[in-house]
Order: sequence, then C-alpha cells, then structure tokens
Amino acid sequence: MDNVFGSLSGRRFPDGAAVRVEVAAGRVARVEPIDIPAQRSGLERWIVPGFFDLQVNGFAGKNFTDTRVTVQDVQQIARAVLPTGVTHFLPTVITADLEVMCRQLSVIAEAMACDPLVSAMCPGIHLEGPFIRPEDGPRGAHPPRHIREPSIADYDRLAEAARGKIVVLTLAPERPGALELIGHARGRGVLIALGHHRADQESLESAIAAGARLSTHLGNGCDVLLPRHDSCLWYQLGEDRLSATLIADGHHLPPPMLRSMLRAKTPGRSVLITDAIGAAGMPPGPYLLGDTEIERLPTGRVILPGTPYQAGSGADMPTVIGRAVVDGGVSFVEAVAMASLQPAALLAGRPVQWSCQPGQPADLVELDWRSGDGSITIRRVMAGGFASPPGVSAGGSPGGRG
Repeated sequence: MDNVFGSLSGRRFPDGAAVRVEVAAGRVARVEPIDIPAQRSGLERWIVPGFFDLQVNGFAGKNFTDTRVTVQDVQQIARAVLPTGVTHFLPTVITADLEVMCRQLSVIAEAMACDPLVSAMCPGIHLEGPFIRPEDGPRGAHPPRHIREPSIADYDRLAEAARGKIVVLTLAPERPGALELIGHARGRGVLIALGHHRADQESLESAIAAGARLSTHLGNGCDVLLPRHDSCLWYQLGEDRLSATLIADGHHLPPPMLRSMLRAKTPGRSVLITDAIGAAGMPPGPYLLGDTEIERLPTGRVILPGTPYQAGSGADMPTVIGRAVVDGGVSFVEAVAMASLQPAALLAGRPVQWSCQPGQPADLVELDWRSGDGSITIRRVMAGGFASPPGVSAGGSPGGRG
C-alpha cells in the first residue's frame, strides 16, 4: 500500500465519458476528457466508485471468526481485500460463545483504531447472530449450541466490546425479545437486518414497524423446503420497505432465482455482497469458520462437509458483479451501483451521490470490463490515502468456479 498519487483513465461511472483522473494526496486533483484508444471488441476500461461490501467474514486464509483472531489478521484481511476493488467493507462476526464474540469484536475495534488503512476501509462492524434460529437450514453455518434468544443485555455487552462500532445487526425477528432488541439497537443508529429466520408475515410486519430495513442474503439462511405460498421468502421479496443483500456468486442463487429477485426487489433495493470467508482467495480444501469445519470445493462452492448447506462464499466482488450482469440481467452500471453506492446509502440512511470531481476523496477503481463473459480485471484501486500496487488484478471468470 502507498499514499495515493498518480492517474487513472477510462470511462467514468455512470455516464461512460472518457476521462483521465489525476490523484494527489488521496483526493481527485484533476479530471480531463481524453480519447480512449481502440480496445478489443467487448473490452471496456472504466473508472468506478470503490466497492462496499456489507458482509465480509474473512479472506485469504484469515477469518474474523477465528477464536484467536489478532489485529494483524484484521490488517491482513484488509490488505488482501483492497486489490479486489473493495475500498470499504464491514468485518462480520457470526455466532459463537459470547466471550469469544466479545474478544473478536474487541480485536476488530482495536485494529480500526490503530491501523489507518483498516480505519479508512471499515466504517463499522456487522454482527450476524447470535440472535437467530437454531434449527438446521435457517441457522446456516452458525453453531447451534451458541445461538441465543435476543437480549438487550447480551447485545449491549457485545456492543461495548466493539467500542460502539456495530453498524449492522442481523437477527431473527420472530424470536422472543427480538422486537425490543430491534428498537434498542435502532435507537443507537444500527441498521437492522433480518436473516437466518422463519418469520411469518405478522413477525416481519412487526419487525419493519420496529425499524428493520434490510433482508440479509435473501434466499439463503433459510429452510431448504419452504411453503409454496405462505413463505418468508415471498413476504420479503414483495416488501418494498426492505432492501435485500444478495450473494450473486453463481452458487448461492441460481440464475433464474437471481433474475426473479432482482426484478422483484429492483436494482434500486438490491445490494451485492460476497459473504466471503477465509477460503475466499484460497485453493480448494478444508478450512475453519470459527470452530466450524467447512470445505471449499473445486467449483468454488463452500459447504459444511457432508451436507448440502453452504457456509459463506469463496467469491470476490468482481465475481459477484459479473454474475449479477450475466445471471441477473442487470446492466454493468446497475451492478456497480449495487456494489458501491447502494450499500453506502443503506448505512447512511439517505441517497449517496458519487462525483469524480476535483477535491473529492479518491475512492476509485480502474478496471477492465469484458461484456462477452462478464469478467472484470482490477487494474488499480485507491482508498482514501492508500492504493493497491499498480498491476494487482482480481476477478476473471464471473463464475468464481476455479
């Protein structure tokens, strides 16, 4: 990583105008129109906003859910994620023993406080659990013995360990005490997300009235078999007051399902996430997610061994954006917005305007987009006062299947 000086060239998001962007001291210094040299058919170079991933459990062999996670592990994850185009992300802590979760949150908060890059990239923490359903299916890879009923006292203990840095809370809204916890956390500025649940329409309506605004990885973290009509999936798809995060990695959501979800929620209420774990960016093989054994298959799919259940994702954000276009039927510009501006707007509680103009922070990605196969190659990434080394690339086949 280095202080940001230099230039990027390409089609500027979202209008496609060809520009050169000069950057100095972490800010846009100059923007000028250029003629783009002829490129191969189907290849376009773009300058886009840095991606914002609301759910990162780990990357490149390290997990925030490790019982022995260190500040150095958090730093390593941030430095590994940046070259994939992600300039902001939420470290995500999942269900574990409460003491272990407190330690994990404390370590992440310490890294945010002491490391300038982690501070610049991580505006907060996503707490996914332990207040979810304990049954197989809805619980996903969360260990059932540590799942707890929603409790304001337990949440406050976790929030204190996180030094007040929890900005997203995913819970099951139908569990006893959930509505009280939603109101409590919402009153402290936390974005409330519904996930790993079996909520009926009445529970969902009550949760929305209490302040819930998001469905976490919609279509996943639920029962394998759902009622044909009276389903929590349909309720959330048809509810315009809920945005939804989607894991468009080619494994979590089959293409017809992804297309249907994007048509129901619309790109304006959809957010792309990776749900990446430590197996992301790593070869196939066995890994640990917290104290849970998982396996990354040669296809890129990550599962609980011996089961059909997925356990996080092995994808990066370029893969997810490419799959959203190829499988989901949205445009490249829409997919980039779902991976950058819309997650930022959800956290801010208002629309976020992006302007590549002099004086603006240089949170930028220069990339090559291949419309023929939906693949992305990252050329350069700038995040505030930091940049990935020139020439570092990420992405490739949008399937993430290798």
